[in-house]
Amino acid sequence: MYRITQVLSVGRYASLERAEELLAAGVTHILNVSDAPNQLMPSESGFREVVWVPFEDFNRLPKHLVSQALNALHRLASEPESHVYVHCMAGHLRSPTILWLYLIACGISPDDARIWIEQRSPEASPGSRRIVDPEHIEFAQSLGLMNFLPLLRGEIVVPVAVVDISQKDEG
Repeated sequence: MYRITQVLSVGRYASLERAEELLAAGVTHILNVSDAPNQLMPSESGFREVVWVPFEDFNRLPKHLVSQALNALHRLASEPESHVYVHCMAGHLRSPTILWLYLIACGISPDDARIWIEQRSPEASPGSRRIVDPEHIEFAQSLGLMNFLPLLRGEIVVPVAVVDISQKDEG
């Protein structure tokens, strides 16, 4: 798991085996953007809410699903004292890109959002042209202006300190 901001983290699939690690890190909510259904359920696992918005791997992200994912992420991140973990299978492409689009929707520049994610999650490729294009950026900015801003929690867009990149996502 890689913490990007005070409220948002990104990484690999949230499996049953990883539940304790995520809870110990303070994760309260989970957004799954993989093509596999959730293994963790809120009532059984200790997480307040677990949401799944399925995206196929290596395909361009459909805007209706991007909208669904960004709206869900905003709702989860806006809850008081939440820490949202956004994941796909490997944590390299889909989840970093959804997180990147969300930060853009929250008013962060695309370049700054990319730097924040890449510095804190060294294997991530947020905003890969394989799955998004400039229209996705405009879409996220428009969605954010209409629905997310001003933010209910400013800490959503406060990046955490960069950790030594030799600390890989193990577990």
